[in-house]
Amino acid sequence: MAGTAAILRQRKGHSMRKIGGRYLVVVAAMCGLSAATVGLITNVAGLFFTPMAEEFDVLNGAASMTLTIANICVALGGLTTRRLTKLMPLRVLLVAGVATLAGSTLATAFAPSIGVAYLLSATKGLAGGVIGFVLITYVLNKWFVAQLGLATSVAMGCSGLAGALFTPLIQPVVTGLGWRAGYVLVAALMVLLCLPAILFVPSCDPADAGLVPLGAADAPAQALPQDKRQRIRVDKTLFGGVVLYAVLSAAVTAMPQHFPGFAEEVGLGASVGAAMISACMVANTLGKIVMGWLTDRIGARASIMAYTALVVSSIVALLLVHVPAAFLVAALFFGLCYSRATVGLTMMCREVFGRRGFGIVYPVAALGCSFSNALFSSAVGFAYDLTGGYAVSLATFLAFLVGSAVLVQWCYGARAHTAQAAGQAV
Repeated sequence: MAGTAAILRQRKGHSMRKIGGRYLVVVAAMCGLSAATVGLITNVAGLFFTPMAEEFDVLNGAASMTLTIANICVALGGLTTRRLTKLMPLRVLLVAGVATLAGSTLATAFAPSIGVAYLLSATKGLAGGVIGFVLITYVLNKWFVAQLGLATSVAMGCSGLAGALFTPLIQPVVTGLGWRAGYVLVAALMVLLCLPAILFVPSCDPADAGLVPLGAADAPAQALPQDKRQRIRVDKTLFGGVVLYAVLSAAVTAMPQHFPGFAEEVGLGASVGAAMISACMVANTLGKIVMGWLTDRIGARASIMAYTALVVSSIVALLLVHVPAAFLVAALFFGLCYSRATVGLTMMCREVFGRRGFGIVYPVAALGCSFSNALFSSAVGFAYDLTGGYAVSLATFLAFLVGSAVLVQWCYGARAHTAQAAGQAV
C-alpha cells in the first residue's frame, strides 16, 4: 500500500506541464545530439567542398557527393535505431555511435583520396543516423506526454542553429589552416555536443530513473489500449499516406539552396539570393519552435495546414513579385517548409499512430525524407538545365504542397474512421 501511494504521489507531481528538472536535461541532451548528428554533418558541409575539390583535383560536384552519401546513410542508419535500442542499453549505443561518428569525421582529415572520403562519409552518416533524429524522437516520445511538441521542436531546431553558430568558428580554421584541420575541429565539437546525452540520459525509459513521462497522469485512460493495438498492427494504407506526405514535404526543402540562382535569373543578383537563404534559415530554426508550441495547443493537423498556407503564399509571391523586399519576405515564409518535414511529420506520426506505432512508422518516413531531399536537390538543377529557369520547379513544389495538404486531411480522417471501427468492434 505504501508503495502504491508513493507511485500515485509521484504521478501527481509529474502531471505538471512545465518542462523542468530532469526533463529539461533530457531536452538539452537531445539538442546536443541534433546539433552534432544533423547540424555538423549537413549544415556546415558546404565549407569543405571547394578546398577538398582543389586538393583532390576533382569537380565541386564530386566533392559535394560526400554530403549526398552521408545523408543517404543517415536515413539507412535511422532504420536500425529502434532495433538497436532493444539490443543494448542507451548509454552503450550512444558511446558506440559517438565514437564512430567522431572517429570517421576525424579520419576524413587524413583521407588520401576522394574515394576514401566517400567511404568515411558513409560511415559517418550511418552513425549519425543511428543516434540522430530517430533516436531523439524515440527518447522524447518516451519521456514526454505533455509538451512533446515543444520538446521535439526545440531539439530539432538546434540542427539549424548549429550551422549558424559553428560556421563562423569553422570557416576561419578551414581558410587559415586548411580543410583537414576543419574536420579535426568538427570531430571535437561532435564529441562535446554528444557528451550531455551520454552522461545524463542513461535510458530511453524514464521509469529506469524512477520517473514517469511528463504529463503522464493527464493522459486519457484509453491511450494505453490504443497504443497496444498500434503496436500489434499498423494500417498499411495509412502508413503509405504518411510516408508519401514525408516524401512530398521533404522535396520542397530542396529549393532554398537554389535561391541565389533564382535571384540572378530574375535580375536581382546573387546577393539577394544569399540574403534569401539567411532569411530561410531563420525561419528554419524559429519555425520549428513555433510549430512545436502550436502542436501542443491546436494539434499537428491544424499546425501543418497553417504552415502549408504560408509556404504556398511564398511560392506564389516568388513567381509573381520580382522585387527584393518581396523575395526576402517570401524566403522567410518559404523556410517554414523545413518545419513541415521535421516537427510536423514527427507529431503527425505520433498523433496518427500513437506512441507504439510511432517507432514503426517514423524511421521509414524519415528515410523517405532523406532520399527525397537528395533526389530533388539534383532534380531542380537538371530542371534548370532543361528549361532555363526555376519556374517549373517552383510550380512542381506548389503542387507537392497542395498534395501533401490533401494527404494530411486524408490521414487524419482515415485514423478517425479506423478508431471508430475499432471501437464498434470492441
